[in-house]
Amino acid sequence: MKIVFISPTFPLRGGIARYGTYLLNALKERHNCLGIGFKKLYPSLLFPGKSQLERSAIPTDGTEVLRILHYGRPGTWIKAFREIKNFQPDCVIITWWVPFWAIHLGWLARALAPICPVIFLCHNVLPHEQRRFDAKLIHWALRPGHGYIVHSEDNRSQLLDWFPQAKVIRREHPIYELVGQRGLSREKARKSLKISGRMLLFFGLIRPYKGLDVAIEAFSELGPQYNDLKLWVAGEFWEDGARYRSLIEKYGLQNRVIIEPGYFSDEDLAERICASDGVILPYKSATGSGVLANAFAMDRPVIATRVGCFKEMVQPDVNGVLCEPDNAESLATAIEDFFSGEGPGRFDEGIQEAKNKFTWDAIVDAAMELTGHG
Repeated sequence: MKIVFISPTFPLRGGIARYGTYLLNALKERHNCLGIGFKKLYPSLLFPGKSQLERSAIPTDGTEVLRILHYGRPGTWIKAFREIKNFQPDCVIITWWVPFWAIHLGWLARALAPICPVIFLCHNVLPHEQRRFDAKLIHWALRPGHGYIVHSEDNRSQLLDWFPQAKVIRREHPIYELVGQRGLSREKARKSLKISGRMLLFFGLIRPYKGLDVAIEAFSELGPQYNDLKLWVAGEFWEDGARYRSLIEKYGLQNRVIIEPGYFSDEDLAERICASDGVILPYKSATGSGVLANAFAMDRPVIATRVGCFKEMVQPDVNGVLCEPDNAESLATAIEDFFSGEGPGRFDEGIQEAKNKFTWDAIVDAAMELTGHG
């Protein structure tokens, strides 16, 4: 098949671009695929990070794209449409992730729909922090879709509520292969980071919906037998970090909660995951999660809340532990359960099963199914 895939990709940074790079590679392995990429995603005023470019050495063989699209230049969208039309694709897959792109992607989907089926790959149907008109705008943007791929049952339900006759397929977020993870031992990683005792890792962009405040409060509720347990926070703040530092001081956790601010390359991230006993995901809301995919990639179990894809991907006592969202007491109990019995090692077999199941080919197969080529 001839497929067009529209998505942020490397060297743009972030989970959506990383995902796009890996999926484009999977598409090109099986199909004649044209990648349409982005020159610039956001104006600087709307991007809290220091750079929109990735520092990691993400494998990019076979993932070259036409880097055309620019948020503020309408001519680039017309140029992309012409490139796609000349390619004469059998289908177009459009990555959907934030309402900032609703006008751009909605227009492009409407222009392409008469030519071939348009598939929306939805990371978040609705944003984690909604504004007044987001739902109406997103409904308009996604309406031309021939079919939809999502990573959580919540997103599937939202789309079917809007479009009752729509074809919507849920597939779990695939597992990444982090650069630099091979040959990295836990002992070597812990020695490099000067870690002793047990450690849970919270990583990724730090935003209110991810529940770091709940994790800090949960640590304050743990008994003295967990005094050696540390919470290592590695991520870039997309909000004021002062409130988290205030919580740490309030509960006297200065020696147990370590904050390492910044955006980490795959190599540095792999080292921190490898050094941990597990990854903690105290999210108040979620859809798909690259953080969970990275944890499993490094053979680490997770402690997660019952939201979004976590409900489908995390099997209690198989590859992790689940708890209630926005509930410090429930999270503290989950942490105790995580380290009980045989400890985190009891999840090893379940993680391997997840890695074999949550594949990039499954996403390609879903797109083929939606176009009638499955």
